[in-house]
Amino acid sequence: KLVCAVLSLPTPSESANRCLEEVGNLSNRVVPNYLEQTLHKLLLVGHGKSGTSTIFKQAKIVYNIPFPEVERQNIKLVIQSNLYRYIGILLEGREQFEEEWLIEMRKKCVDQSGPSGNSVQIDEQNIYSISPRLKAFSDWLLQVMVSGNLEVIFPAATREYAPFVEELWKDRAFQATYNRRNELHMLPRVAHYFLNRAVEISRTGYEPSDTDILYAEGITTSNGLASMEFSFPKTTQDSFLDPADQIDPLLRYQLIRVHASSLGENCKWLEMFEDVDLILYCVALTDYDQFSDDANGVVTNKMLESKKLFESIVTHATFYQKDFLLILNKFDLLEEKIEQVPLTRCDWFHDFNPVISVNHNSSNPSLAQQAFHYIAVKFKRLFHSLTGRKLYVSLVTGLEPDSVDESFKYAREILKPNEEKSGDIMNEWSSCSIEECSSS
Repeated sequence: KLVCAVLSLPTPSESANRCLEEVGNLSNRVVPNYLEQTLHKLLLVGHGKSGTSTIFKQAKIVYNIPFPEVERQNIKLVIQSNLYRYIGILLEGREQFEEEWLIEMRKKCVDQSGPSGNSVQIDEQNIYSISPRLKAFSDWLLQVMVSGNLEVIFPAATREYAPFVEELWKDRAFQATYNRRNELHMLPRVAHYFLNRAVEISRTGYEPSDTDILYAEGITTSNGLASMEFSFPKTTQDSFLDPADQIDPLLRYQLIRVHASSLGENCKWLEMFEDVDLILYCVALTDYDQFSDDANGVVTNKMLESKKLFESIVTHATFYQKDFLLILNKFDLLEEKIEQVPLTRCDWFHDFNPVISVNHNSSNPSLAQQAFHYIAVKFKRLFHSLTGRKLYVSLVTGLEPDSVDESFKYAREILKPNEEKSGDIMNEWSSCSIEECSSS
């Protein structure tokens, strides 16, 4: 609470954070034709890999919007194609580990002045060596990845190469490499989830679960644009609320998710979304030390790219006087990263000076919590300098359903007329507290 006060970020009320039991879904209720439903439109956008896809899919799951069969099949192909990419990264790592092991063993042999025949014995004992059959498959797969044809061949060839996946998974060298997966920086974090079920996923009869779809990487729509309509489910607490605070059965919401690459040069296609009521801008908290190359080969910090896109969208004439909700995503990953990589790695955050407590049992905010507040204030000040208005902020972990649900409930409150908004909303408070998110 002290940090919230210092940084002008309001502290949450305890009642707002209670877990509510869902007892019904208003989206399934039949509304008489003579009553007109109100549709609020929410635009979800963010820089590449900020997590908008995960949040969109999580919202579908939370609000019981089924994935169409065509979409499920498309995602199945994406998952199976990604699986071979993950396997290729591991096989490339295996080659590296095998070579390192050989160098180390040969060095020991030289130091021990052993007989010249020891090199054959070393090769036989190398735990990273694989059979000629698997070596041939490995060489072929890595060549396919280098040529950029992985998505052309897979997942169409999944059935043909499924036996290799099963054989690889049982192989000692592959498992030894998999146990060192944290050393392979090109391997995404979600790869662990799918690789543990590699044999199942590689089979033609595999059907993705909702959780599989949630974890799947990659855009499945052809143009990076997707939308869904939903209503908030009624909860047990609603019966205790004042009528004005209860869920209106006539209120529905349309969530539109658009990929940044689909906005065109200078975000010219934003004019298509002039009728949206609220813009949800997503930022990955972990982007502060990440870099990407543009079309001209210029390397740029991803957090600075996200800031630049934010400025372009906020100042676009289409969104004049529109409310914005900043979604600061991937807090769970920030907690891990910031202990190893300082936030000052990003030039925009050069003046971050956290208060470090020597007492681990202290109730003071953690380093990640201080970083979140700092980043929130940076964006809030930027938004105010560009618009003269206040920016709403929500902390989200996209893979956690309660976190996403709380963020959309917060968006619902923002959309209420000013006279109906709660004090928390007027104070720009996010409905998910730092303490709750960091302990979940």
